[in-house]
This record gives sequence, structure tokens and C-alpha cells, in this order.
Amino acid sequence: MVDLKVGDTYRCPEDHKAKIVWINKEKKVIAVKCKHKHLSKIVKVPDRNKSMLRPGRYPTRDKKIYAKNTVFLIKL
Repeated sequence: MVDLKVGDTYRCPEDHKAKIVWINKEKKVIAVKCKHKHLSKIVKVPDRNKSMLRPGRYPTRDKKIYAKNTVFLIKL
């Protein structure tokens, strides 16, 4: 096993370069912080480009929410 230190680079689960920000005492789990965008969640929002279903009700569409500076826990 390679000797890892806080501040070293490691790959995040989506294969971007990320920085190690935490290592547990047993050196079995690390936390890496990636500065790239990662999918956080998908929410339903009204689609106002389509006609209303009834007064005040619009069809919905999925909107992807992305987050930057995501921290991942990785088991070694």
C-alpha cells in the first residue's frame, strides 16, 4: 500500500484528480475533495414551455442539480 498524506492527489470515483483532506487512524478510509462538478440530485420542476394541464398546473420535467467541491469517502 502506498503511504498517503493529507494534501496528496488521489482519483475521485468519477476519475478526476482530487485532493486528500482526511485519513482515518487505521488508514482504511480517506476523504477526497474534488473541485469538478458532480451530480448531486434530480428534482422535478414545472415545464412552463408546455401548455397547462389545468389552471395553475404545469407538466413537470427533471432538472439535474450539480455540486462543486464534493467530498467523497473512499475505502482503501
